[in-house]
Amino acid sequence: MQAESIEQTAARAEAARRAERVGRSVLLSTTRPVPAWDPIAWLRNEPDVRALWLRPAHGEAIALRGALRSFEAPGNDLEPVAAAWRELLADAVIDERTFSPAPSVSLPHGPMLMGGLAFDPLREATALWTGFPPARFVLPEHSLVQRGGSAWLTTNELIGPPAHARDASRAWEAPAPELRSLSADAWRRLVGSTAAAIRRSENGLRKVVLARAQRITSEQPFELETALRKLATAYPTCTVFAFGSPGRMFLGATPERLVTLHNGVASSMALAASMRRGESEAEDAALGQRLLSDPKERNEHTIVVDSLRESFERVCTGVVADAEPRIERLPNVQHLLTRVRGQVRPGGSLLELVQALHPTPAMGGSPRPAALEYIRRNEGLDRGWYTGAIGWLDHRGDGDFSVAIRSALVRGREAILFAGCGIAADSDPAAEYVEAELKLRPMLGALGQLPA
Repeated sequence: MQAESIEQTAARAEAARRAERVGRSVLLSTTRPVPAWDPIAWLRNEPDVRALWLRPAHGEAIALRGALRSFEAPGNDLEPVAAAWRELLADAVIDERTFSPAPSVSLPHGPMLMGGLAFDPLREATALWTGFPPARFVLPEHSLVQRGGSAWLTTNELIGPPAHARDASRAWEAPAPELRSLSADAWRRLVGSTAAAIRRSENGLRKVVLARAQRITSEQPFELETALRKLATAYPTCTVFAFGSPGRMFLGATPERLVTLHNGVASSMALAASMRRGESEAEDAALGQRLLSDPKERNEHTIVVDSLRESFERVCTGVVADAEPRIERLPNVQHLLTRVRGQVRPGGSLLELVQALHPTPAMGGSPRPAALEYIRRNEGLDRGWYTGAIGWLDHRGDGDFSVAIRSALVRGREAILFAGCGIAADSDPAAEYVEAELKLRPMLGALGQLPA
């Protein structure tokens, strides 16, 4: 313990010297091993920003408490966030000598950012998503990283005079009144008119993803800790996430990874086209085969794969994709899955990949500009961070981002649940509505709105 105290004192002294030299605050970040802890319980009673990132099947957890610095961007350009993060790291003192995970494990090392971005930062924001600007990332005061029985705690602080470093944050205008979601009948009519627009190739449309929201209430505030535990238990192969403050939390269990970067290798997935699960193994297999052979579903999936490859090729070399999709089975639904990989070019970054990929055709449609414009004009819903990107980035540039689906925004006794469907020329409004209802079930169950 004495040696550790000496090392910490030396790191603090070095941070003070650097702060005096550069004339602004310097980040001091220290990482040390700690006993394994329940990451969900660790966030309990945190009065400031808190965030959670779980991969239950892999025994991985990241939990963040407090916001030492916040980095925000007003639109779809993440470079201000990247620049402010680089500037803060340039003179940082990072002591992580005790952090020693397996080399193949992609976990954040030392200081990290966690946050997300909206589906469409150019859409007019409403009061529904107060506290969730178009892009927001936080450097936490404390972060807990766990894998299996090993855990590490990172503490971040600013040493020296007040910081004058460029900050990507801005003052946000008062949002417009909340927009209400379409009724079930109106949404089905919208699906029909959207399919017709695609059939006549309006503005070159090939696919449009339409979302809907369902508002639920409870006599008592929703138990977020219970909801997160239910999601982790029911959907262990998904990424369970949460971000927000005690009065307003965005959480979910997403099966879809947007992009991960580890040691220069980037990977993503096309997860598009859906089918319900069967009541028996035989029916389940038959439904999966029907999904694989359905021309409409395969076309929807191919659009996403082609878009991913194109986006990867802007930032990566050696881009490869699986030759054929496979079935990805979740407890309540099955999808077609194709993986895409590439080597990031020198000078490329994870945030550059996120910006190139987001939103994918699986969340917006194709071609992207025409689909987004159609959604702005017709959907009538402020998606906010739903179908946005949420994830983390460490000081080495490694990180992991997922697509924020199968999710809800919880505000005390009120929760707004979201679901969406990819609409093609031959989409059936009734079938798409049933699919959307199916996709609401994970959050309905987590929030105690389904029979036990």
